[in-house]
Amino acid sequence: MFRQADRRETDILDRFIYYRELGYSARASEVLSRVTYGDGDLARFARRFDRENVIPELYARLKTGKAFSPEPETEISPVPTGSGADSADFTYVMTPMAAPFEDLTDDDGEAPFEEAPYPDNGIMCRIAAPSAPRVLYRARMAPMPTDSYETIEEKGTREVLTAPTSTFRVTTATASAGIVFNQLRNGRAVDMSQVRIEELLNAFRYDMRAPVGAKFRIQAERLPKGNGRELVFIGVRGADEEKEHQNIVFLLDVSGSMYSQNEVTQEVAAAVFSKLRPGDTLSLVTYSDRDRTVLSGYSVRDEKDKEILMGVLMGIEIEGCTCGSAGITTAYEQGRKHYREDGSNQVILITDGDLNFGVTEKYGLKGLIEEKKKSGLFLSVIGTGLYNYKDDKLETLAKHGNGTYCVVNSLSDVCEFVSKRYAALTNVIAKDVKAQVEFNPKYVKAWRLLGYENRELSHADFRNDAVISEPCGSGGYAVALYEIERGSDTEDPGLRYLRAGTADSDEFGVVRVGWKEPLGEVSCETEMILRGDDTCTANARLARLVYCAAEKLRGSDKLDEDDEQFLRGMVDDGAFRNICGSPGNEEKLSALLRRPARRASAF
Repeated sequence: MFRQADRRETDILDRFIYYRELGYSARASEVLSRVTYGDGDLARFARRFDRENVIPELYARLKTGKAFSPEPETEISPVPTGSGADSADFTYVMTPMAAPFEDLTDDDGEAPFEEAPYPDNGIMCRIAAPSAPRVLYRARMAPMPTDSYETIEEKGTREVLTAPTSTFRVTTATASAGIVFNQLRNGRAVDMSQVRIEELLNAFRYDMRAPVGAKFRIQAERLPKGNGRELVFIGVRGADEEKEHQNIVFLLDVSGSMYSQNEVTQEVAAAVFSKLRPGDTLSLVTYSDRDRTVLSGYSVRDEKDKEILMGVLMGIEIEGCTCGSAGITTAYEQGRKHYREDGSNQVILITDGDLNFGVTEKYGLKGLIEEKKKSGLFLSVIGTGLYNYKDDKLETLAKHGNGTYCVVNSLSDVCEFVSKRYAALTNVIAKDVKAQVEFNPKYVKAWRLLGYENRELSHADFRNDAVISEPCGSGGYAVALYEIERGSDTEDPGLRYLRAGTADSDEFGVVRVGWKEPLGEVSCETEMILRGDDTCTANARLARLVYCAAEKLRGSDKLDEDDEQFLRGMVDDGAFRNICGSPGNEEKLSALLRRPARRASAF
């Protein structure tokens, strides 16, 4: 077993490699792998220097062995505990949650302490009564979770004769995957509301070719099961379209609840800054109990600028409560101020969603962001946090802000969902993307869409331009799985198959995808015919395995015996490794299946 010091050095090395791969110099990578923004003393130290000199000065400080901040134990102002005691007589001991858990005792091994929350930072502290000895050891107490998610209600099978079409909002989001991986890493139970099957499916890499001369490419595969059932894999892949220049507003939550996530936030910022090219524009806005414009329209000149920008980040302090609505307003003002008609105009918000001042409720946030998106800017949300994560609010912001949504809580998450997918995150190629699948009742008796419970639409919504959906970024893709029951009943054929000459065709069904241009208001549409000879590749088997693992995590009863046998066969002899395909899939599958991976690389 690693000692704590060994583990810390391993983590530092992983971060050093990460920063180097992003193109940071060895000197900057050493600083960034060992120094994390957010601390007040560090921020005051960093602000003493010009932007160009912050990283060099931090490097020199590291080499001298001098610290930037005092010891982790810090006495802070007491808060009422509800215990009936005079809280003013208590001493608080607070340390970051990132460190290992230890018992808090006095010199005699006793622990005359009570638990109390420190406001707005997601950390539980313990308090020591005046009679207790003043020699205190470090304590990290996991607070009670106050996460919030939209409820998921699983849908049953539908008969083709009464429901010939299935319509849903297409999503490229992966947020649920980041949430589930974080739960598993921290040994926390996974709740059904956290497992959005479609977002878990999107987290994996598939063999999907880019469209040629078109906005989207649709592909389908069929995977036979037992008892006359099949799985239908449908993949929708967006074109590779990147604007020449970017106008990025990086909106950073710096309230106290983000302190435990400052390392991951720094890694996200490093990825964003490293992707900027000469001529791009960056604004940096922070918010806590007040919003602050740290940078306004910074024009990127060359590769060295990313280290200058990281130096600016080091001068930011994490403190206060969360007034996200004010920060959003300021960010959009900056985005409009530096708007690029020929570029990609994007607000990137990183937060845990714990908005406790200003506009705080989901419906208020929906109204706020729908008004702001009229400016032509797109909002992408990067969520992070543990114990007090507000997924429902962030999902609302992303969905109604024409943006994508991912969750990161580790370096591997940042690599996969931010760094490797940056073009999809920041270059929106289409908005309000919807899909409609119609099955031919000559071949299909019943169907069930696996996942998408909170994204289903009515048949008429597909061509109703007033009904919004979600965007797709450059190279983005979405996956949908159907379980179908084979059969035939031609007494009342489906909508397409009412047409003369089609009822007796070999068409299995049809997939339609509709979308609007990023700044357009009228939908376009494409379609693909499903036929009986659609072949099965590793794509369908990989998606089936992810689906089965997701249902297990949900505690669902939707898996049949054929699914159970498939899952056992994949897990028991390690066969899942044979269908991983793209590099990185094995680690994610291993996490879902709770099996050891053959290697310990990032996703």
